[in-house]
Amino acid sequence: MRWFRIRKADIDEEWRKTFEQYGVLSIQVVLALGGNIKHKGERIAIDIGMMEPIQLWLTEQYDRAERKETWSMTMEIAITIFVALEAVPMIHGFVCWLAARL
Repeated sequence: MRWFRIRKADIDEEWRKTFEQYGVLSIQVVLALGGNIKHKGERIAIDIGMMEPIQLWLTEQYDRAERKETWSMTMEIAITIFVALEAVPMIHGFVCWLAARL
């Protein structure tokens, strides 16, 4: 679970823009199957030298997704707790009212 810190990829901003234009899924496919990506108007073959910046960027994207998921789960738990805290006194009041009627 990751609430705050994201491991920021220390890569060139131009590469970051290129990776973001392609998106996580496309970069994963190109990385897994090999191939080319277009960077600054020219085709670049993905080879061993390109693995490190891609892996760093993918790690950053994974951390972002994990943080978003963690905060969503945290909010769901908080909402559930607040609803339960509101429901318990209401149910107690209803049971007391019902017992007084009987």
